[in-house]
Formats: sequence, structure tokens, C-alpha cells
Amino acid sequence: MITELQTYFNKGGKLTMKSLSVFLVALTLSACAATGTQFDSFKQPSEGQSMIYVYRPKAFIGGGVHFKVAANDTIIGRLRNGGYVEKELPPGEYDIWAQTEAKRSTLVELKPNETRCVRAGVNMGMWVGRPYFETVSLNECKKGIQGLKQSS
Repeated sequence: MITELQTYFNKGGKLTMKSLSVFLVALTLSACAATGTQFDSFKQPSEGQSMIYVYRPKAFIGGGVHFKVAANDTIIGRLRNGGYVEKELPPGEYDIWAQTEAKRSTLVELKPNETRCVRAGVNMGMWVGRPYFETVSLNECKKGIQGLKQSS
């Protein structure tokens, strides 16, 4: 992005409040996006274990909001815009949740040797975006998680 600005100014471009505002918004939003390795394929859980993927499609609305995702009382990662987190867990029922100004969750039952997916997003709240979760099929997850990057 810096290179594009240098080229613009080298060609006689002028800095305006509008162009500066657009640049700063783009820079801020890019800093909030997931930056890990791009999703390639689902990992197989260890024998007798389960795998959970929580992914968040890239979106402009709420793009700057990121949040920790938990399975019951265990934090499984920080979910950013355009990112995903994965976690191997023992089979059982899990409350997948996050909290900004309000706590939102969904219940997921994990069976042995099974992979499950939860799609996350952000709805606007009073002061900050509120996370939401929705359990999705593995086929839907495969489509939605492609191209996303692992969140830290």
C-alpha cells in the first residue's frame, strides 16, 4: 500500500483529506485482519478425539472487531476478520462463546473422530460489535473457510 502511495505522489498526485481518510481506514482495517497461514484442509482429529473449526468470513461491517473464542471454559483462540481457529477437543457438549459488550454462544456436540464447524460474525451493538455464532454443515464450512487465514 505504501508503494502505491509513493507512485501516486511521484506522478504529481496531491494529498487531500478524502484520500488520506481512505488510506487510514484501509490501513486500520488491514491491521485487524487475520494474518496466519491460509486454510488448506481439515485436520483429522487424533483417535477418539474431535476437531472444532470456528471461522469468520471477511466482512467490512465489524471488520475491526476481534474477540477471544472459548469452548466452555477454555479459550481456543482469538478470532479476527477473515480468519479461523481450530482446536482438538475430547468428545462432549461444548458452549462455543465470545463476549464483547454482550456474550453470544451456540451449543455444539462433538462426537469421537468427528469434525464440526461454527460460522461466526459480528452484528452491530450499542458501543462495539457483538459476535454471533451459527453451527454449519461440513460442506457449507468447506465453502466458507476457503481462503481464510488462521487467527492467533
